Amino acid sequence: MIIVDSHHHLWDPRELDVPPAPPEAAILNRAYMPDELQQEFAKGGVDYGVLVQGYPQTLEANKWFFRQANSSDSIAGVVAWVNLENPDSAAAMVDELVKEPKFVGVRHITEGEPDLNWMVRNTVLESLGELARRDIPYDMNAKPQHLKNVLKVIEKVPHLRMVIDHIAKPNIAQGDSPHWAEDLAEVAQYPQAYCKLSGMITEADWTKWRPTDLAPYVHHVIDVFGWNRVMFGSDWPVCLLAGSYQQVWDALSETLGEISDEQKRKVFGANARQFYKLKIGGLP
Repeated sequence: MIIVDSHHHLWDPRELDVPPAPPEAAILNRAYMPDELQQEFAKGGVDYGVLVQGYPQTLEANKWFFRQANSSDSIAGVVAWVNLENPDSAAAMVDELVKEPKFVGVRHITEGEPDLNWMVRNTVLESLGELARRDIPYDMNAKPQHLKNVLKVIEKVPHLRMVIDHIAKPNIAQGDSPHWAEDLAEVAQYPQAYCKLSGMITEADWTKWRPTDLAPYVHHVIDVFGWNRVMFGSDWPVCLLAGSYQQVWDALSETLGEISDEQKRKVFGANARQFYKLKIGGLP
């Protein structure tokens, strides 16, 4: 079984203009590079990863991400940033990005936008249409309050393949994310929508969380998306705010419980390979 981590990050504050983390997240105020990632992969038996964009959202950062990916055989793909607020620019950027062998998708940090309706602006929708026309998948960075607009995006751009990052970040610590379950279930009705089982321990209580805290959320995602449209992601190194790479792996494995080998194959690798069209394991 080829194991794929569908969502991790890399950065180096010495080379990128990364916003400093607040005091409670000071562990993130250093470089996290491919060699250290590879050590985590080796300990957990992970074969490949997908490097997902972060701050700063610039062309130079994209170039940096590709340099890191191209230096590591373990990084199978890069989800890059595109300026979705300018459709002409977005189309041109994507046409350049597809020249990179490890380019597999696009993301914008929607939760960082003050405008809750940012993703349904006409310019953004037009840019997402450019992605759909090129069959470029989109990582949907959304929180529970964005899910109604995610449905509008699906309505307006029906051929856009998307994956919901971090199960849309319900407030696991407080257990009070109104409409998260219902709205995510509605998104899951559309076969072009996938979901990452990632980023959960940092939405739980950083110091007191247990796998049982995640269980209701994981089980709901599996219930509504099924086994063919969910994928494991570590969210390393952001996960270090609440636990180690191994703890993320163990928590999801424990929460999933006794599942079949085929189900494991899908969650921990095959679905990510299919969604991102990763060229690994001798297969296109």
